[in-house]
Amino acid sequence: MDKAPETIYLIPGEDIDGVMGYLWCDDPAPSNDHDPAEAVEYVRKDKHQAIIDRQAKAAKMGMDAAKRHGVSAENNAKRYMAASNPEALESERAMNAQLTDELDQSRKIIAELVEFCEQPEIVAATDGAFDPDAIIQRGKRFLSGGENV
Repeated sequence: MDKAPETIYLIPGEDIDGVMGYLWCDDPAPSNDHDPAEAVEYVRKDKHQAIIDRQAKAAKMGMDAAKRHGVSAENNAKRYMAASNPEALESERAMNAQLTDELDQSRKIIAELVEFCEQPEIVAATDGAFDPDAIIQRGKRFLSGGENV
C-alpha cells in the first residue's frame, strides 16, 4: 500500500486473539457478519481541511449574526420596557391634561377677544386703526381647529 486511505472505519469485531473490541478497517462492513451502520467513519484531516475551514467560518458567521440579533432584541426590549413604564406613562398623561387645560383657556380667551372685537362701539372706536374683521375671522378659524395661533 503506497498511500494511506482517505477514509477508515472503526468497527466492532474480534482481534487475532479472539478478544471483542473495535478494529480499524478500510471497509465499513468487511464481511457479511458486519453491519455498516455500526461502523464509525474517520476521514483524513489534511484531505478535508478546506471543508472543515468553510464549516467553521459558516458557524462563526452564524454565531456572530445570532449575537448581533440578540443585542438588537435586547435593545428593543429595553426601549419597549421604557416606553411602557407606568411612571412615564402617568407623567405623559398628566402633561397632556395640563396642555389640554391650557388650550381650553386659550380658546376661551380668543372667544372673548372675538366677542369683544364684534361689539359695535369697538369697531367704531378703532376707526380703521386695525382690522377687527381679520381678527374675528382668524379667531373663528382657530376655534374651529383650522389654524394655529
